[in-house]
Amino acid sequence: MTRESTGRWVVGIDGSDAAIDAMHWAARHAAERNAELVAIGAFHVPAVMAAFTAKRGMGVDELGLAATAAHDIDVAIEQASGDVEPGTVMVQPQVEEGQAGHVLVDAAADADLLVLGRRGSGELREHLLGSVSRYCATHSTAPVVVVPDGWEQRLSETIVVGFDGSDNSCDALIWALDFAGPTGRVRIVAAIDVAPWLDARVTRERFPDEIAEQEQRVNEQLDAIDLEGRAERSIVLHSPRQAIAEAAGSADLLVVGARGRGGVAAGLLGSVSTWILHDTNAPVVVVPRK
Repeated sequence: MTRESTGRWVVGIDGSDAAIDAMHWAARHAAERNAELVAIGAFHVPAVMAAFTAKRGMGVDELGLAATAAHDIDVAIEQASGDVEPGTVMVQPQVEEGQAGHVLVDAAADADLLVLGRRGSGELREHLLGSVSRYCATHSTAPVVVVPDGWEQRLSETIVVGFDGSDNSCDALIWALDFAGPTGRVRIVAAIDVAPWLDARVTRERFPDEIAEQEQRVNEQLDAIDLEGRAERSIVLHSPRQAIAEAAGSADLLVVGARGRGGVAAGLLGSVSTWILHDTNAPVVVVPRK
């Protein structure tokens, strides 16, 4: 008998090893958090293909495409079933027609989490799933987890949060503290980029007042969110990318906001988020603005 579900997570399945990794991640963490999973496989007939077959008096085998998507879902569920005790995680398979990014974003509109693999299978599908993961991270109203290739299967005991003082990074920290629960370890990495062309020692010597002011601002914001002081804090004089890169090695999960602070910083954090999604070994969560 399963326990009453306290959340609903959508998992994107496309038949790739990366999608199976995503299913493994979702199953392991859903069992700890009593969440229900919806495993979704999407199939889509491009207009060019439909027109090509129509000119030759042929039809596209949509039933076959749907059956393949359903098979991919069954395989992913079976692969992940050994991760948890029987009956501890409810999984609902679902096949939808449409472009994968649109289908997954729509399905996650009322979900608590959207989980994806980083890449698809084969050169073409690798490119397509990469575009799907970027689309979902940009447009989803639910937090998006992107699981990297060859993810080492383990629970997220150490969670690193990138923080820049923006509303988005505040939402990311709130999400991380909630996801970690009372036993998880949360580490905040706040990058103060006062003079990126100088090393940290010289920057502190030349701009002590500016650094102190920014450190005070960051700590006041963190105090307002993390009332019990649960999270560890690292305020460093690096670019956001360098700061997170240095912290990523010890992370089981990286959490960032979807956008940064101000016009220029928003672009920087956008590029940082893109880099994190594609070049780190830990699963990444992109938390949208509420």
